[in-house]
Amino acid sequence: MKKQLGVLSVMTLLVVMLFTVSALATDAQMYFSSDKNGQNRVTNIQEGDEIWIVVIDNDQNIDCDIRDKMSPDLKIMDPKTGAYIVWNANANFDPEAILATDDYLEETGADTGVFVSVRAFQVGSRENFDIERQHAHVVDVPNATFETDDFQWGNFIYMDDPVAPNTQLDADDRGWISGGGPTVFNSATGFALPPAMLPLGTADATLPSNWQVAAGDYMIGRFENMDTLIGMYQDPNDATDVAVGLMKIIDTEASISWDQQIYKDANGSASITVIDPDENLNCNEVEWVPVFILVNPGSWNVDTPNGVSLNSFCGLLRLGGWTEAGVAWGDGPIRWYNIYEYRTIEYPVAADNNVVAFDTNDPAPEPPGLTRVTFYAQETGVNTGVFQLNLNSILRDLEFNDLYVRDVLVAYYLDPNDFDDFKLATAYIEEKQHSITSFTNENRADKDLFWIGRDPVYVQVIDANANVDPCCP
Repeated sequence: MKKQLGVLSVMTLLVVMLFTVSALATDAQMYFSSDKNGQNRVTNIQEGDEIWIVVIDNDQNIDCDIRDKMSPDLKIMDPKTGAYIVWNANANFDPEAILATDDYLEETGADTGVFVSVRAFQVGSRENFDIERQHAHVVDVPNATFETDDFQWGNFIYMDDPVAPNTQLDADDRGWISGGGPTVFNSATGFALPPAMLPLGTADATLPSNWQVAAGDYMIGRFENMDTLIGMYQDPNDATDVAVGLMKIIDTEASISWDQQIYKDANGSASITVIDPDENLNCNEVEWVPVFILVNPGSWNVDTPNGVSLNSFCGLLRLGGWTEAGVAWGDGPIRWYNIYEYRTIEYPVAADNNVVAFDTNDPAPEPPGLTRVTFYAQETGVNTGVFQLNLNSILRDLEFNDLYVRDVLVAYYLDPNDFDDFKLATAYIEEKQHSITSFTNENRADKDLFWIGRDPVYVQVIDANANVDPCCP
């Protein structure tokens, strides 16, 4: 009987100990904060913001008399672009052996169980704030040794291995668009940038402005508006205790406008305003956005072997146009990493015998008709998100000798980091007597938002000149 009671007592003690251990073990939590104390939790951020990583884990509150530290396995990633945090955890996750080069979390107080990263992580930046043509978005700016501090990668794709094509078709090999390598045009597939299959950790980061430079390095990538960033934390002492945190990069819709709809003289000045808070990445820097201006787009014919006419913004986006020296941008279409490049197009002149002729200003050695289309709108202040492009003389700045009555000036704005956000604005020389084109619903009511696969799209054109026979529809 005593033996049975002894066994029962031991079993009871084991059960109590089991429940005690279970009670002491806690589930961790993870979130992001805009302050170093971890008090202002954020779930929506703007690109360029700094965030601190916060983990609540009472298991790591080892000593209630001091502020504990830990250097755990921690990750933040952008599943869409492949951007990934630079987190240098302690090799052994040992809080007693944290090195000066290790990243770690420190408790906010002696007995709080709340841990905050000792440094902030900036979510996105620009390649170079001082040069307009190097304003491309990047996850981080590499240092002199081609390394980044906060985030890395951000430009990978999944594909079949190009070294041994058709050997496996799972598209499960991760590659990056490398800096450099010629683009080959194929009539069946179009332009294609050959990605370099670079194993993880074997290549350095190169900047978007080097996209044409032959190099074996990977091009540093970017975050994109509306991307969701996922953070993960694993308890150093409990592999089953994993916490997840989420935050989203906000997206705002841009607008573009001329300061006048009709300009009485092409020799006069003009101003274009772009409002896009997304492009205000740094509240201490004046930034730039690209604006494209075409005159009478689509009014001339271009005979090209690939069937794509560079007589509109669509053609410019597809083919890339020419450099200021008249060299074709043969290395691919306009993309996020090269949208800030200086571009020109070739308007037909009188000698071309086209359906129309333009009187362009062609100083030697420029070929006839070669005219600038890329301009840079400057932010009106360090923290406004409003960008302005001033043309002191419409003729001179657009590189024309003459513009004619009713010529149409079209300004295009494509968000450099969100190609879903596209806007255009029109202005006219001296007078406007043009047709009106609009999208409508089935009742001919104006409509500017359509659901894919659900809403029918109707296009309405109002043009009195097309009413040749008033008796017939």
